[in-house]
Amino acid sequence: MPNPTVSQARSFKQNPNHYPRKLKVGIYNALTRTEPNYPLIKNPKRILIQCQEKIGDGILLFPLLYGLKLFFPDLSIDILCSRRNREIFNKVSFIENFFIYRNGKKLWQKLNSNKYDIFYNPKDHPSITSFRIAKRVQAKVKVCISNKRHDQHYNYVLKNLNEKTILEKNALLLKEYDKNFKILPWLPINNDQIKNHEVCINISSGSPQREWPVVKWIDLINMIYENDKTTKINIIAINKDQNKINAIKRKIGHSINFHSNFNNILDSVSIISKSKVLISPDTAMVHLADATKIKILGLYSADSLNVERYSPFFSKYKIIQSNSLSINNIETQKVFLEYRKLIMK
Repeated sequence: MPNPTVSQARSFKQNPNHYPRKLKVGIYNALTRTEPNYPLIKNPKRILIQCQEKIGDGILLFPLLYGLKLFFPDLSIDILCSRRNREIFNKVSFIENFFIYRNGKKLWQKLNSNKYDIFYNPKDHPSITSFRIAKRVQAKVKVCISNKRHDQHYNYVLKNLNEKTILEKNALLLKEYDKNFKILPWLPINNDQIKNHEVCINISSGSPQREWPVVKWIDLINMIYENDKTTKINIIAINKDQNKINAIKRKIGHSINFHSNFNNILDSVSIISKSKVLISPDTAMVHLADATKIKILGLYSADSLNVERYSPFFSKYKIIQSNSLSINNIETQKVFLEYRKLIMK
């Protein structure tokens, strides 16, 4: 069974190794004044949204961005993002300006020189970088998701009572304007592909702990092919994993399509969205498949809270968890059996 170990510092209680950061946050808060409470602006004209730094976190903001434009067609949206995920926001035509984390004096100057109706930080855990950003942003109302260690830096606090996934938490701002609003899947590209019998497999991952051995990918591909020789298999990988692609090519005799030369991760949607299922480690590819509403078979670590927060939201799916923080020991036969169950649904 998965154990309660966490793979990232989501809170001090969940990750006791981060007590030095807890101390720094406590000192910073003690020396910083509490911001006054203001009501949420009913018809905002300009908003700045803070994004977390990974590509997957950026993709999980898309439903929020789409929802805001549905509510306020004339709303001007700026994004505070990282160099890693700026590429995906470049595809969103209605984003006006980008500000990059850790850009030194340039960032602080830009935050001081732009004025907003709303600044929204959807992160639900404290960080001193976020405190400094909230302090510098020129906004009539600064909004956050409630956490006792960062509420004092904002004017309007969103109460999170039931939402568990990151996607739902991001959309809490939309629920303030319409409590019955239904979160919609959206990507800033055309993904109206006709679903067929193709299987899409993503062999790349964002960290060593999320890598599944190439030999297991090879065994799984052979099992899928032997189960139904008419199945077309597409392998997706980022360029740095070319050695994995070459290893699979050497071992697999039947025809497989390989895709690795993507200028932007969103370019992979043309492959993903026409498939009947995506098999992937816990990466941004899962969120892209979820937005296209295809079936997903995800390989995740033993971090159960991470599964809860980053599981698919729109699609039928099956999550297979390791019993450690590495997915390395997930058995190939188990993945294949769950694949067969999933495609029969």
